[in-house]
Amino acid sequence: MMQKPFTFLMISIFAIMAVSCKNETQNSKIMETESAVVDTVQKPPVQRAPKKELTPEDKAMLKSVMARVMNEPNLKKYASYLVTAEMATMLSEDKGPFTIFGPSTAALESFSAEKKKFYSMPDNKPKLEELLKSYIVEGKMDKETLLQTINKNGKAKLKTLAGTTLTATKSGEEIIISDGKGANAKVVKGSIESSNGAVYVLDGLLKS
Repeated sequence: MMQKPFTFLMISIFAIMAVSCKNETQNSKIMETESAVVDTVQKPPVQRAPKKELTPEDKAMLKSVMARVMNEPNLKKYASYLVTAEMATMLSEDKGPFTIFGPSTAALESFSAEKKKFYSMPDNKPKLEELLKSYIVEGKMDKETLLQTINKNGKAKLKTLAGTTLTATKSGEEIIISDGKGANAKVVKGSIESSNGAVYVLDGLLKS
């Protein structure tokens, strides 16, 4: 007779345990759902800005004579001077065209300490600008055109933005640029084509 109460008791215990386990499972699912909701609230999806398409003007600037100068390892110092003289915008955005015969960094580093200090002073920016313009020619003169002119006339006269005149001649297979004041420099690279002109690298300094 004692077996029935015991059996009933065991059935009751299992029923309570089953309900308890079911509640725990439901509670666990609720907690997981709540956690997911919190994560969703706290971590909104990242929205990436739409990629901007380059305009024709943007593309031209990326291929401008200024961009070419800045990307040429041998013209880093000249590029720095152009930025200091606030000429970068003109050479990037203006249609020009311009032809730059930029002195190499090694050539510019040959300046005396006194001259380097002089050109670094804000009050002397007009002088720095004049110096830099003496290496920039009006119009586009790529290498093919330059050689054709030299071969035809024996030389090519090039007017700079500083109002001076450079002369290009040949010595063997090399192109030589002179300033008419006794200074000569050899073209060691170029022409580097750009959207608004051409760029050359010189191995020496001219007199400004």
